[in-house]
Parts: sequence; structure tokens; C-alpha cells
Amino acid sequence: MKKLLVLVSLLLASNASLAAAATDITSNKDVEACIQKFGENNSECLEDLNDKTDDALNKAYTDKLKEIEGFDYTQWWMGDEDRKKRMIDAFKKSQSEWLKYRDDYCNVATTGAQGTHSLGAAFAGCNINMNSRRISEIQMIQMKNKE
Repeated sequence: MKKLLVLVSLLLASNASLAAAATDITSNKDVEACIQKFGENNSECLEDLNDKTDDALNKAYTDKLKEIEGFDYTQWWMGDEDRKKRMIDAFKKSQSEWLKYRDDYCNVATTGAQGTHSLGAAFAGCNINMNSRRISEIQMIQMKNKE
């Protein structure tokens, strides 16, 4: 019984820490490091972080697009050139729409920081976190059948 109570306590504690970590999309450890290092003069550091994450997102997108474009569609069930073209178009459209979604979402997520000195950091944190999530989503797209 003690083991069960310990296990339940650990599970609850881990869920609580996960929930606490995911409560604010604008929080980011790299952004915090910029603030700690540069204080009020952090804009260049934040811009560099944003650029790096935007570059990483663009690379993930470009790499996956090349993978889709170069994939042998005959390996898909009922695969043909038209289906491949539609898939490429859908991927391009989804990325374009996701970028707009990210920008709109981060504008809403940073509402609490509007009119404060922390707006730049909040927006950078949101942008970095959203880009990181999108990179993971892109990497989850698999071209080959798992059978």
C-alpha cells in the first residue's frame, strides 16, 4: 500500500510540474538567459534567438518539402503524380497558414505584456516555443507506410 501511495504521489507531482511548465507559452529559458545577461538591453539577444528559431523552422520545413518532392509516390497505395502534387500543395498551404496562426496566437498570448517593457521578451518566448512545437510536428510527418 505504501508503494502505491508513493507512486500516486510521484505521478501527481510530475503532472503538476508538467502543468506548471506548460501554463505560459511566452516563457522560455533562452529568453530568460538573455534577460539575465543583458537586462534592459536584451533586444539584440532576443532578435538573435528569434532568427535562430525561424531559421531552424525554415530548415525543417524545407527539408521535409524536399523529402516529399523526392519521394517515390508509387510506394503509396494508389499513388500517382496528382496525389503527390496535392500533398505538396497541402503541405505548403499548411505551413503558410500555420505561420499566420503563430503570429496571431502570439499576439493574443502576449496581451498581458502589452504596454510593458517585457513585451519583446514575451513575444520572443511565444515565437520560439511555437516554432519548436511546429518543428516537432513537421518531423512527425512520415512518407513511408509503417506496415
